[in-house]
Order: sequence, then structure tokens, then C-alpha cells
Amino acid sequence: MLRLAIASILVLGLAAAPAGADGSPKAGIVAAYTLVVPSSITKSHLQARAVIPNGVSCPKVTKTYANGRKSESSMTVRAPGATTGPAFASLRACEANLPSGLAYARVGAIGVPAKFQSKFDKIAVFGDTGCRITAKLVQDCNSPSAWPLARNAQSVAAEKPDVIFFTGDFFYREAACPTDKLAFCGSSPPPAILPAAGQKSPPITDTGYGWAADALIPMAPAFAAAPILVTRGNHESCFRGGNGWMMMFEIQLKPSSCAPTSAGESAPNNIAPTYSVDFPIAAGRTLRAIMVDSNGGSNSNITPAWQALQKPAYQQANKLAAAQSGKESWLITHRPMFGIDDVNQFDRPGPTANPPVVGELNWTSIDQTGAALGLTSNFNLMLASHVHVAQVVQMPGQPAQLVFGNGGSVPDSTNPADYPVPAYGPLNTPAGQPIDPAYPPINQLPSYVWTTIKYGHAIFTPTAKAGGWSVSQRDTDGKQFAACTAVGKKYTCK
Repeated sequence: MLRLAIASILVLGLAAAPAGADGSPKAGIVAAYTLVVPSSITKSHLQARAVIPNGVSCPKVTKTYANGRKSESSMTVRAPGATTGPAFASLRACEANLPSGLAYARVGAIGVPAKFQSKFDKIAVFGDTGCRITAKLVQDCNSPSAWPLARNAQSVAAEKPDVIFFTGDFFYREAACPTDKLAFCGSSPPPAILPAAGQKSPPITDTGYGWAADALIPMAPAFAAAPILVTRGNHESCFRGGNGWMMMFEIQLKPSSCAPTSAGESAPNNIAPTYSVDFPIAAGRTLRAIMVDSNGGSNSNITPAWQALQKPAYQQANKLAAAQSGKESWLITHRPMFGIDDVNQFDRPGPTANPPVVGELNWTSIDQTGAALGLTSNFNLMLASHVHVAQVVQMPGQPAQLVFGNGGSVPDSTNPADYPVPAYGPLNTPAGQPIDPAYPPINQLPSYVWTTIKYGHAIFTPTAKAGGWSVSQRDTDGKQFAACTAVGKKYTCK
């Protein structure tokens, strides 16, 4: 049954791929896209990727330069770890760095973005996109309104952005479709590796075809529109969607870095190195995007073992964000420093949601707040997702925290009252005590909070003033539902 299910996804995926001149799928390529990578990988900042059926050779990359010259090069295969077993037996990924000076490029017969602009005038941002399937909650993956990722990706593409910033969490198909929800997710690939004796959950939950269904196929319009700077989310942790992430989207770790040490064993924990990419905005003005891997940790507790891994990433980010004339720095990571989550996090969305539970902790990603404590002052803005809403949280003396978690995955609650402004500062308990004595609480309340529960994405365009941005929050049809303004470290929405 599993093989039939994942084979059906492949057929659907290839059918959804752009057709060649003869109407056939383009060389059996499941997906092709261009990642934005640091200059340590390639000076052009662009690397082409392809996802292909196992057994098919990596496609060639055909490059056309601005002067009309053409050349062709090979791609290098990225194979999953052997201990992922049948989960990734059917797909492989390929990579090839793109040189500077291209007019366009093709991976096989599929055109991919090939320009790192000399001036970036439009940036699209979104995250948290997959269709959630767990034992407790099943999103309707077959409904374009209940899971609007494809429509959202198409609207992003219609904006013709110069680059896309993806703030994490591609993969949400973590369980087999329940028998009473087959109309919602009956064709969804289940986890391919079952729990070992004594285990409550499998060592990994993602599969190649789960990734095809959750990300590669519905995001195709966005992949074709612009190069994408990707952030690893908590759903890409090694024991969740990490193996697909490593094979298809990670830039520096080995593709097998999330594979269990042996078949049936637990997957490891890891964190990728912090890096930055500079985007020219105008004469004398550069945006530095600083990428921190925040896939691990806890929403509501300080985890000492994880702090030892996480804090150095923020120390490096702080160094990269050091003040420099003409440079403004954005921290881009999945888990927000100052995110306000649903107070009824274990309730499920419905026609009516329960009122907020008085005294329940709703500052989220406390592990990240602790790890980054005292290391955020050099940033102009902090971009994240994780909370499945559009949100702004302005803490006194801190860069604004922006949350773009409304890309397609179902919100924890559809009731705005479930996202109240906490009556206590971050790293506090509701009773006003430190969450952990080693991490002094922030005894200030936010000076500004804006939260909207609506699927969509954001479009950033720079204003004439250094550090200034005009931001349009758009729904999945591309219609603006909020106009926001960033000036330095401050950010407000109407």
C-alpha cells in the first residue's frame, strides 16, 4: 500500500510539472529551483537544485550568459543516508553552482532563476506551509481554501520578486492519514519507517514523496519565480522532516547528516553553521540577511543541552551584524525571539474556540530567547515564522520581531482572542518568576503588538530612506490585507 501511495504522488508530481513541447513531463524532473547560498559556496550566491526519481541521471544545466554565450555543465547527486531505508529510496537531489553573469538557465528542460540582482527592489517572505497531518489534527489537504499553499505560491510568483525569503517549516505530513479522514488526506504518503519495539514514534517521519506532496509540487510557481533563501524550521529537525531537508535544501551539512546512526535508531540532533548573504538595495545601502538554524529546542522551557549548541550561532550572528556604514542587518531564523503563541496550544481550530486560559505561558520559543539574550541589538529587524499567524511584536529597545507563519499550514487557533498580549515579559512565568534562574527575565512588556490570522505572504520594497521599508501583507489571492512600515528597528501595521 505504501508503494502504491508514494507512486501515485510521483505520477501526480510529474503530471503537475511543466510540460515539454510534445506535452510530456520535462525529463522526469520532480522539481527544480535555485537556492541563495553564501559566497563560501559560490561567489554568485546561486546554486541550482533538482529533485529526480532514483535511477534517473542528474540533468544537465544549460546556461545562457548575458552576452549570448551558452555552456552546459553537470550536476552532482545528493543521496540520503543509507539508514533512511525505504523513506528516501525513490528520490534523489542534484546540485550545481551557477556562475555570475547569466541571463537565464535551464535544469534539464525546466527554466530556473539564474540572476542575483545588482539591486533588490522586491522581497517576498513566507513560511509554515505544509499540510498538517498528525494523530490529533488533520488539515484538509485536498481543499485549496483549507490548504492554500499552491495558490499562495502562485500569488508570490505573480509579484515577480527579486528573491524569496522562506522562514522554515516545509514538512507537516508526520502521520498516516486516519481512516476517518480519507477525504482530507487519503493519498498522503505515511511515514515509511515504523517505530521500533518500545518506541512511541518512528525515528524519522518524512519520506521523499511526503516532501513532493507537501512542498515540491505546490511550491513550483514560487520556485520558478525567484531564487529562494531558505531557513530550517523545527519541522525540519532530524527526527521530523530533517532527511528531506538535508537532501533537498541544506547548503552546508552533508545530505546524510540527519540519517539515524543505524536502522531503526533515533535520528541525531544538529545545527547548521550561521552564515550571511548581502543583498544590494541602493547605492551605499546593503541588506545583510543573517541565517540562524533554530530547528531545535523548546517553546516554553530552557534546555541546557540545546543552549550549548544554540548560543554560539547567535554569537556568530551578532558578529556578522556589527555596525557598518550603509549596512542594515536582518536576523532570519525560524523560531521567533518574541513570538506570542496561542494560549490554548492543545486545542484544535473549530467554529468556536475556547477563551484564553488565564496564567498559561504564551511567549514562545523561550529557548531561542535565552540563547540570543543580549545578542540582538545589532539587528534592524528579526524575521521568523513558527507561530501560524502574521504578527509583529515590538519590545522596548529591541528590533521588531516579525512573524510570517501564515503560508499555508493550519493555525493552532482561528480565534484572535487566543493570542493575547502577555501580562509579563519574556523569560518570565505568568507568576512573574524567572523560567530559569540562569536566564534573567526581560521585565518589560511589548510596546506594540499586531496579530492577524490570515493565510498569505509579505512583500518588502525599500523606501528612499536608509533602513526604511514598505511592506504589503497579502492574502493567498495577492490582495493586500495590511500595509506595514519599517523604519530602522520599528515596525507598524495598519
